[in-house]
This record gives sequence, C-alpha cells and structure tokens, in this order.
Amino acid sequence: MHVLTPTVERDSATRDLGVLAKCTLDEHWAVAAIPPERRALLLERAEAASLLPGDGLGEPIADGLALLGTAYELAALSHLEAAMQPMPSANRDIAQAVLAVGAARAFRCSAALRPPVDDGESAVKWALRLGALALVARQSDSYLRWWEVRNGVAELVRKTGRALDSEPWEAYARGTLWMAWLGLVGAPVATLAEQAHEELPTLSATRSRLAAFRERRADHEVPTEGPVLNAAALRARMTEFAIRHMADATELLTVAVLRRTLPDVSAEFKLHLSAARSAMAGDHGQDLLLAWLQAAGVTLAGGVTAQLELPGF
Repeated sequence: MHVLTPTVERDSATRDLGVLAKCTLDEHWAVAAIPPERRALLLERAEAASLLPGDGLGEPIADGLALLGTAYELAALSHLEAAMQPMPSANRDIAQAVLAVGAARAFRCSAALRPPVDDGESAVKWALRLGALALVARQSDSYLRWWEVRNGVAELVRKTGRALDSEPWEAYARGTLWMAWLGLVGAPVATLAEQAHEELPTLSATRSRLAAFRERRADHEVPTEGPVLNAAALRARMTEFAIRHMADATELLTVAVLRRTLPDVSAEFKLHLSAARSAMAGDHGQDLLLAWLQAAGVTLAGGVTAQLELPGF
C-alpha cells in the first residue's frame, strides 16, 4: 500500500485488509475446527468479560475460551515469518494484518480467563504473553486496564520479582528476563521503587535488571563444551543457550528503545529470538511465548505501538 494516497482510499484499503485477515484466520484448520456459532458465542463472552473487575472466568466456559484463544494464536503465528519480512509487500501487509487480528482475538480470550495465581512464574508468563498479544494487536490501553481489574495478579508478579535474587541461576535467569520483558511490553508492575519518578520507569527498571543479570551471569559457571553424557547435561546446555540468546535479544531491544534507534535492531533481534526458540522447540508453551515476544519485539522496533482497533475484530 502506498503511503501517499488519499485518506478515503487508505481507509478503504485498511477495511479490506481487515476483512481479508478475518477470513484468513477463520479458514485456518485450528480455528475452522470450532463451529462458527460456537466461536461467535465464545468471542462475545470474552469481549464482555475480558476487562470486568474480578478473578476472571473459570469453568464451565474456561476450557472453550482457552481452546479458541490457542487456535487464534496458532492461526496468527503461521503468518509470523511473512509478517516480519523487512521489505514492504502486499503479502507482508496481509500477514501483519492476520497477525494483529489473531493477536487481538487471542488477547480477549486470555484476558477474560482466570490467571494462574497459585504459582508466581506461571502468573508472570501469563501476564507477559498477554502483554505481547496486546502489543502486537495495538491494544496496550486494554492491557493496562486488565492489570487494574484482574484480582491478585499485580501483587503476585511484584512478589515474584522481589524474590528472584534468592533463586538458583536458571530460575533467576528466566524470571529476570521475563520481568525485563514485562517492562518492554509496558506492564505497570515492572518498575523499581527508586525509579518510579523517572520519565520511563519500566524501561529504566528493565535496564537495571539486565545490568544485575550481567553481573550474576559473569559469576555463573557455564556448562562445558565437552561431550554430552546424558539427557540432563543436554537439557542444561540447551537451556543455557536459550537464556544467552534471550538475554542478548532483550538487551538489544531495551537499549534501542531507550536510544530511540528501533528500526536498526530488527534483524539482529530476530536472529537471537529465533535461536532461543530453536533451543526450546520441545516445549510448546515456551515456544509459543517466545514466538509472541518475537512478534512484539518486531512490532516495537517498527514503532507501531499505539492503540488501534483493526476492522473486523
């Protein structure tokens, strides 16, 4: 789509793109497996409950909403590679629209559900995935509203973040990177008390966390490069590989956001996230989260993070 086109033409093209994205999502096998009337009912319930104060929806509708949200995620992420192509094209426009509309629908489904508040790391990852979905869908305002209305999540995430320093390396590294990413997606709990009055408190907190992470990583004993003797040693090596690339991607994006040099980091950022995903390919939940962080990071690097409701949602 050309940039210098009349407003009416651009609006029409945007509407057409939204309709095409909606149809593409509905035709994906994961979404099409759920009957259309069932999808409509679940989306209606999700829209009504996603930002209502309280604990979120549980049974009997939770399983259906979770299944539909996952279906939309799979459908949207099947277009991730095309959406991240550096050169503008009609194919990239369609892929980005499908990714954004799919993220919007998955966000509503997940935001309506009851978060896993019985486990700190699970709650952090839930909130982070929701933030990534909101960023890709350009619905960051709704994400902030979710933090205000959903019982128990904010305090549990803060408590988990405060306890990270006493954790062993792997749990500390994972948790610190998740908390750093909460700052990147704009979660209001990712600040540190001493930085609450700064211009960009969440990003300043992210930078501080990453600085502490680098210091602890310098003292961490990295698994040797010798022969892999057993499954546990292989797992430790792959986990360390994923953590290293995840940390490099997080630092790269954080520095770029603070220096406002975002478009320059997209290619290198994607390489690091792709490497981390390849190392965690056996863990579907982890891979799904990393895929959305990859999409969110590229969206942030593209500078299109403002609130936007796409046509056809």
